[in-house]
Amino acid sequence: MNPMILLGGAFVVVLVAYALVKMRRTSSVTTDGISVEAMRAAVARKDSESWIERLMKARSGPGRVERNLVTAGLLLKPSEFVAANLFFLVLMLIADALFMSSVSIGSGLWGLFQIFFALVVIPWLGWKLPQMTLQFMADRRRGKLEVQLAEALTLIASGLKGGYSFIQGLSQASEQLQSPITEEIKRVIRLIQLGLDTPRALEQMSQRINSYDYDMTVSATNIQLASGGNLAQLLEKIAETIRDRIRLRRDIAVLTAQGRMSGAILIALPICIGFLLNIVNHEYFLPLYGTDFGRSMLIGAGILQAIGMYWIKKLLDFDN
Repeated sequence: MNPMILLGGAFVVVLVAYALVKMRRTSSVTTDGISVEAMRAAVARKDSESWIERLMKARSGPGRVERNLVTAGLLLKPSEFVAANLFFLVLMLIADALFMSSVSIGSGLWGLFQIFFALVVIPWLGWKLPQMTLQFMADRRRGKLEVQLAEALTLIASGLKGGYSFIQGLSQASEQLQSPITEEIKRVIRLIQLGLDTPRALEQMSQRINSYDYDMTVSATNIQLASGGNLAQLLEKIAETIRDRIRLRRDIAVLTAQGRMSGAILIALPICIGFLLNIVNHEYFLPLYGTDFGRSMLIGAGILQAIGMYWIKKLLDFDN
């Protein structure tokens, strides 16, 4: 396969992806969270948008990269992340072109797999891998924040019982807790000190973290602050509810541990046996990866393995 064709296709893919990303940019990020006003303005302009813009928004939603960057705590602009993503895509495509120029295309299913891998899989990985990494970092930080929330609410409730105000309770929690929740609480306090009202500062924190537990906590707290009542008791009940949810997740993880272990063994067993046979009797195992027919069989086995992994994952997937 001519590497110049792949390189030309690489730049075409990059230009099209960049154009689609620019059309999809309808929301903005401030230093303290997502601008909801920008999202509402984008919705108001919906009638004037092209069908390509609507398609992109329907697939990924407006501001997904922005939200994940804020949730992950990365000090990057969305445009900087998109530029890095495109640069990684170009590197992947150049490496793919150089590799394909040094190998010969096989026949049958193996040849079709080589072409599919070069023209579809590599561009998809080059575009999606940075985004999946960002999503993983955002989910990991969100998980840490959810675990720390119950302790933070308990500390704030204790401060309220001791005669502190809600802001003083937040300050006390930020001093006694660890990162990353202490960073979020200090940001809320700083916004309030700069003149933003407390409900709005809490709502921005909820938007940054993008978690059901934080949405529930902020909504209940804002209602209680507006209507009055025993806020300390409310925060203690929310903390107890969050601990019950965390306990339920752990119980589900324990109950599904055997199934996950069985799935991992079933997936790793044929790979391990293949490596072992290759070491013990190389000549016997050579036709499986040394011929086009053998490699085609390996491709079929890999597809069946992927289907099995997906099926096991769906069987063990529970709504929390």
